[in-house]
Amino acid sequence: MSAMVTVCQRLASAWAVIFGKYGDVTRQAAVRGQSRQALYREAEQVLEAVAGEKSQARIVELEQRVTELTAQVQELHERLRGAVEITPDLQSQYASTAQAVGVSLAVARELLAVFLQERTPSVATLGRQTQQVAKRAGEVLQVLDALVRPQVQQVAADEIFLASVPR
Repeated sequence: MSAMVTVCQRLASAWAVIFGKYGDVTRQAAVRGQSRQALYREAEQVLEAVAGEKSQARIVELEQRVTELTAQVQELHERLRGAVEITPDLQSQYASTAQAVGVSLAVARELLAVFLQERTPSVATLGRQTQQVAKRAGEVLQVLDALVRPQVQQVAADEIFLASVPR
């Protein structure tokens, strides 16, 4: 209700200032317990609101900002299409593949640092990830080995792949 009173008071102030007779502003100010200058300021605010210049300027400013942000979002979407998220699983796969082709974990870490920068895991972390991948691969190979062993017709064992203690 007070917001409505304020709007009505401002409109009354504007009416008294614009259309009132000599002395109307003074009487209105006395009735409301305000200065005449307060009524003139209220009248000015009403005229600005009715003219809408500030509102229109703000709308134009906001529309321009929306256009800028829309372009920025579109650019980010374009960049995101080419992005690859280097998740911990992908890091593990990378480290395991690097070791499988003969690249040390220290060198693999340096290469990974090109993309991850300060978020690059330590050599020890890469080693643990590689060990976990190897453990999972070993479990899969045990199952596959049991399934395929009866079908093998010729085997060529190499001492590199044999454990130091015979089984």
